[in-house]
Amino acid sequence: MTAKRSDQKGSKAALLQALRVHGPISRIALTKLTGLSRATISICVAELMESNLVRETGNREFSGGRPATSLELVERSRAILGAELDRRQWTLGAFDLVGNTLATVNVPVDDMSPESAVQALAGALPDFAAKLDVPVVPLLGICTPGLVDTERGVIHAIPLLGWQNVEFVRMMAKHVDWPIVILNRDRARGLLECRSRMERGQTTMVYIGVGEGIASGFYYKGELITGALGGAGEVGHMTIEPHGSLCPCGNNGCLQLYCTEPAIEQEARRLLRLGELPSALSGQNIQLLRAADVCLAADEGDALAEAAVDRCAGYLGIALGNIVNLFNPDVIVLGGPLASSCRRYVQTATKTMRQRAMIPLADRTAVLTSAYNERAGALGAANFALDRHMSYSILNPHMPEPVI
Repeated sequence: MTAKRSDQKGSKAALLQALRVHGPISRIALTKLTGLSRATISICVAELMESNLVRETGNREFSGGRPATSLELVERSRAILGAELDRRQWTLGAFDLVGNTLATVNVPVDDMSPESAVQALAGALPDFAAKLDVPVVPLLGICTPGLVDTERGVIHAIPLLGWQNVEFVRMMAKHVDWPIVILNRDRARGLLECRSRMERGQTTMVYIGVGEGIASGFYYKGELITGALGGAGEVGHMTIEPHGSLCPCGNNGCLQLYCTEPAIEQEARRLLRLGELPSALSGQNIQLLRAADVCLAADEGDALAEAAVDRCAGYLGIALGNIVNLFNPDVIVLGGPLASSCRRYVQTATKTMRQRAMIPLADRTAVLTSAYNERAGALGAANFALDRHMSYSILNPHMPEPVI
């Protein structure tokens, strides 16, 4: 049996975190990333390999001298748990340290009250964890829509659900005796994009998810920038029309009023009532018109649908131009239903961004669409929880069961 070793100076945790953020890397590169000596790294790596957390790969890095063997995290060595609240259910997932999905389950929520959401997730957790054949790390990452105070574990507001000032972590802690971390789901999704999509030499990324609402995350060197209340990235409440419509937040002209699914539906209905553009959508009941219908028609060349999509995507493009000028990211990733289902929307937003931002900055910024499905939030939340509580001891294989 492997003897338990301590990590009083956090050296092993620093190495594990570097491998999580940067992927396979040589010992020499680890010295530069962590500031640890070669001797310390050699000792720590030996113990991490003995604990089945790290292994050598067949890949070698070349830097002008002898090729150096890379190190990587071992697949299926540990399971980290994350959960995402979306519509009327939780997606609860278990993932290894590399990001592979070990298991997922959908957990329905009856009435979408905070109490029901807590009971549903807490009730599903013990059986889900017990069925895994991989040691479970005693942590839980949670992501939800809305404005989330990560530091205090409080959901300030989810307007679509009518939630306000919900002390969600405190409520969960009555059922689950593990450290719990909560964040906005788009910031969680973006963290996954950042860890998996960023290339060497890139340091900054912005993720923007657009659907019924809009939210984003800002990332630097693979880490989420949370802000004072966990609210960094509320681009949906960027003022885009100073004398525009009143937003539920109390401000006028917020971006989310002009570039989201409801905005596309409203613009398409307005154009249909004017009757100035030909459209295959004309025969529909405009009260039942949905953004997905408009997006599909726009991608098929429908003139009215193109006009509706272009107007809304243009507003997003203006916001992207502002973000590029302020943050100068290497990469912008567009996610959510609009980006995944409408090529025209992404193309127009990108074109407008390049017209509005400073040319040298815009030329350097790559715009990509999300490569992940509905599990992205759960995996991102699990990773964020481990970021917050990373230690060598918490990854040891003998773990307590959650107390329900």
